[in-house]
Amino acid sequence: MILVSIAGERVVAVTHGGVIRALHRRASSHGRSAGKIMNTCVNVFQLSDEDEWSIKVWGDVSHLNQTGILESGFGG
Repeated sequence: MILVSIAGERVVAVTHGGVIRALHRRASSHGRSAGKIMNTCVNVFQLSDEDEWSIKVWGDVSHLNQTGILESGFGG
């Protein structure tokens, strides 16, 4: 899932890894690949204006802590 904050507004977009990788490249100051993108992770991008993007949260899976999925589904 991606949560995008735009000029005080919030937009939630749910998408696959290819789009998340493209957004990461756009927001990353170094333009490098995002690396592994975990299923169900939350990524938060902030757009200050159309030329200023930043990554506020990357790969957060803390919402899975109480489910046991982190140990069984992601190899612990």
